[in-house]
Amino acid sequence: TRDHLFIGGRWVEPEGGAAMPVINPATEQVIGSAPVASAKDTAAAVAAARQAFDGGPWGRMTPGQRGGYIRRLGEALERRRAEIAGLVVGEAGLLSQTAGAIEVGSPVEWCFDTADRLLPAFSFREPVNPYVGPTISSLANFSQGVVLREPAGVASLITPFNGPVFVSFLKLVPALAAGCTVVLKPSPYTPLAVLAIGDLVQEAGFPPGVVNVITGETDASIEMTTNPGVDIISFTGSDAVGRMVLAQAAPDLKRVVLELGGKNASIVFADADPDRVALEVVANTTFNAGQGCMLLTRTLVQQPVHDEVVAKVIALLGQVRIGDPADPAVSMGPVIRDSARTRIEAMISAAQADGATLAYGGGRPSHLPNGYFLNPALFTGVDNSMTIARREVFGPVQTVLPFNDEDDAVRIANDSPYGLNGAVFSADAERAYRVAGRVRTGRMNINNSFIANPDTPIGGYKHSGMGREGGLFGVTEFTNAKGVTYNAAGS
Repeated sequence: TRDHLFIGGRWVEPEGGAAMPVINPATEQVIGSAPVASAKDTAAAVAAARQAFDGGPWGRMTPGQRGGYIRRLGEALERRRAEIAGLVVGEAGLLSQTAGAIEVGSPVEWCFDTADRLLPAFSFREPVNPYVGPTISSLANFSQGVVLREPAGVASLITPFNGPVFVSFLKLVPALAAGCTVVLKPSPYTPLAVLAIGDLVQEAGFPPGVVNVITGETDASIEMTTNPGVDIISFTGSDAVGRMVLAQAAPDLKRVVLELGGKNASIVFADADPDRVALEVVANTTFNAGQGCMLLTRTLVQQPVHDEVVAKVIALLGQVRIGDPADPAVSMGPVIRDSARTRIEAMISAAQADGATLAYGGGRPSHLPNGYFLNPALFTGVDNSMTIARREVFGPVQTVLPFNDEDDAVRIANDSPYGLNGAVFSADAERAYRVAGRVRTGRMNINNSFIANPDTPIGGYKHSGMGREGGLFGVTEFTNAKGVTYNAAGS
């Protein structure tokens, strides 16, 4: 339980002392509470970040100095890995092994990699080629110059429930590396693990106001997107809410980075390894109970191997163990809330009404009367025009669609309002690379679902968003480019 917000380097009580319950989705039990920031509290957090940026030392530090703080942040997170991973399991329902290795472990690695490798490689001052051009006012225009990468300013970071620590650090670390100050707000479903970041910031000795962490609901989010003291917004969530964020940012023309939904396609050619493919399909169906925008939930399979792949997927789905995510033997936990489960069930019913075949699963596990659990579902006989093939389910639901040849596969994959992630499975490396280049999506994987290479960007085409996260691309998003030119002759 927490009852204070982290603002200006101090833990402060929210206006009115408001609190919200934190629910364990595996048990439906209240496991704690968190403060609810009002619009006034949020404005105070923005003001603290503004003061730290305009008058504090953070933006004027060298990249190496900022890197030292980021490294200490990673060290503090590593020391408390087990504690924070436990919070993620309890409030988000992630598997214990996922929470420790990915949800917390990956951010530790990002902190170290950013401090030791990325920041030294990032060009905050880059010379441009000398230019000899037409005369101006009878003076020779022989100029040189530099491009300065300057921090964008105060950043609002708004993160989702399905990766509360992972996504927070995916935004926080590059923002800090660029020299921005931040206000960080998690989903109201998963506030506790992110509030703990305030403790880590204190342990790392950050100057007051550089990192502010608040929790709350709609009022806080709207203040973060509309407050004139904010320069840039980075949001991860649904495309519907992303549109609202973009509209709220428009009056002040704030910079916006949006990482939104996906209906990601994996393209499986007949020469792919069917056993490997089946493992990947099941992993993308069950990881975090299907609650992941990067997950591949449209599996396009070439006709000759369609039935074989489906049979192998069904066999593996039968081995999935659903239950308490704190149990290391469990392979799939709950969805986040009963409202989410009800929405997913409605989409499963609608898909059947549209003519899709429920080849496996659906329904609630009979051995789990408590918790927001669902059996994984597999649909075949799906046409790409069906809602189940076009809308993001954000639950453990997979669709399999047949295709004839390469052009047919690319056509189906691109026939989507989304474009976030994708994959190609084939023994023909040349074809796989060619197809990867033809699919309109922000990321493509060859013979795997997702390899977390820190130097490759994450981001969307179309309704999947704008801007990029990850590696140097992520740092660049939190900077402004300033051109400085000067007369080489000194005239």
